[in-house]
Amino acid sequence: MDNFTKNWLLLMLLTLFAFGLGWLKLLSLWSFALLLFTTFIKGHIIADYFMGLKEIKGKYRLIPTIWLFITLTLVALAYYVPIK
Repeated sequence: MDNFTKNWLLLMLLTLFAFGLGWLKLLSLWSFALLLFTTFIKGHIIADYFMGLKEIKGKYRLIPTIWLFITLTLVALAYYVPIK
């Protein structure tokens, strides 16, 4: 099995895991943190293998990672500090 297929299967498994958490309504603070971590992993896999940034060194590889980290941090803050 090639890397493309392995990464695609991993993305599907992580997506089904996230779907299962929502479907079963098992969202707690820890499961939400786990969900954000798996989302970060999925974004990193997409940037590395499907956008072709695995072989790139330097800032061009860091830009999607930093963007994803900031976005997920803002999502976590929005979840943790609800609007009253």
